[in-house]
Amino acid sequence: MAKAKQKQRADNRSSRVPKSHSETARAPTTTALTSTTAIASDLTLRYKLLVLLHDFLKFTKDPAAERRINSTTDEHYISLPYFSQDEVAMVKSAVVETKISEHALGGMLEHINNDDDNDTTQPADEERTSSCSVFEAFEDKTFDSVVRSLLSNFIDKRRASGDARPCGPHQLAPLYASLFGIDLKETQDERFLGRLRRAGV
Repeated sequence: MAKAKQKQRADNRSSRVPKSHSETARAPTTTALTSTTAIASDLTLRYKLLVLLHDFLKFTKDPAAERRINSTTDEHYISLPYFSQDEVAMVKSAVVETKISEHALGGMLEHINNDDDNDTTQPADEERTSSCSVFEAFEDKTFDSVVRSLLSNFIDKRRASGDARPCGPHQLAPLYASLFGIDLKETQDERFLGRLRRAGV
């Protein structure tokens, strides 16, 4: 009888002991990955980013890519079927650590600022200075805030015409690839394409 009581007291004490760090760490939080570099280093998220980039570039020729793109519910395409709700939060809140390439940034600025007036009087040196200033303004900003800042003028013009979503290939593929430090050539890798054909997103 005494042994039974001792065992019961021990069981009661163990039930009050908080879970160990290793046990609680099994459930990842949406803040676990805090930078675009960390996102791109995660094998699962990197693959999903590659699928999105692939679809941006191929959606006019690949019916499967077109279906996935058209199934998104986010104006910047960061949603299902590419990312779960938790993954969306991680991607959007990731702090940009990589430098935006001149190709991605320059192309974006040229297209965004190419309004109906088509003012081409700005000197080349002034354009380069403007690009540098824009890059400095984006340091330590989140992925979502950088994308919104770059596309704000463009989206306003598209919204006036009834379409608030930017064109993926021309605006987003090089920009997203640059922000996450991904080479767009990876979307042509045969191993990646084989996995995409077998498993999808």
